[in-house]
Amino acid sequence: LYVYDEAERSTGANLTVRLRCPDAWFFSPAPQGCASEPVLSNAAEQHFERGIMIWVEDATWVEEEASIFVLYDDDQYSPKWERFTDEWDEGEPDHDPALIPPAGLYQPVRGFGLVWRERPNVRARLGWAVDQETGFSTIIQSTTLFKYNSIYLRAFDGRKRSGVWHLEPELSSWEKIAVIE
Repeated sequence: LYVYDEAERSTGANLTVRLRCPDAWFFSPAPQGCASEPVLSNAAEQHFERGIMIWVEDATWVEEEASIFVLYDDDQYSPKWERFTDEWDEGEPDHDPALIPPAGLYQPVRGFGLVWRERPNVRARLGWAVDQETGFSTIIQSTTLFKYNSIYLRAFDGRKRSGVWHLEPELSSWEKIAVIE
């Protein structure tokens, strides 16, 4: 705190206020800083030749719409990941019969398929799916900074549930971190 008078003289004092984070991280080791409130949600994950798609149903912290996160594992510099609104509705076509995958690979369906089919850049960067999508329950949290927040999503790891997707700010990078829940 600094105070100035009319003669431009000043005096100042430092004040330290210790803040307690209201919410704990759902995993450890925990990142630096405070966590947003954890959100439990239905999710799905599907792996591709060059990346991963993750669907999160309850995205109350992201415009209150189901989201599809696309994580690219290629040499393109940016973006390394993107978020799309899941615009697929029950009753709509879930795949394109004209797109036939090579043997042992799959065409994504439903919301994953819609994003993949309607965005040629996503399809080109990801390639074909190498497995079917798998549904699971996830937890989502983010850092609580003024801006440049990281997102953390519990990954599908079978029964272990020992991995977390860390999506860095500005679509700049992502990593799967090993954690203890």
